Amino acid sequence: MKTDSSMAAVLVVVLALLSPALPAQPASTPMPPAFSLEAGPEEILARYPLGIISKNAAFAHHGKAHREFVLPNGRPAWLYDVGQREWHRTYTLVFGKDDKVIDVLYYDHGRFSRYGLTALQVQNDQSRSARPMLGPGPAGDAGEQQ
Repeated sequence: MKTDSSMAAVLVVVLALLSPALPAQPASTPMPPAFSLEAGPEEILARYPLGIISKNAAFAHHGKAHREFVLPNGRPAWLYDVGQREWHRTYTLVFGKDDKVIDVLYYDHGRFSRYGLTALQVQNDQSRSARPMLGPGPAGDAGEQQ
């Protein structure tokens, strides 16, 4: 009987030691928005989860990129074309050192309009407008006389 209890104690100790080494269950990764002509580019860029989507998840969601290349800053990038040849949009996923999407570049190849946006730019503008304006401070500050 002592052998069974000592074996159980050893098993508990071994499992306790191995549990930190076991890989954690991955948390549910948010799905990025699909690239389409129907959705506005600002909406897609604002909702794209930066720093979370891995290369594998991007491939599983968006499919194979139309072109893979390296940006001048050395970051790998995947380009996706959306639309017709005469007027189309491109979305470029930019990957960081940890192979996660760190930015999405958008470019409109319209006949009369050519402009671009980035997810960092759109998300930064949104966070800036969501912040309350700073006021002069509470009454009784050093600059105010009571």
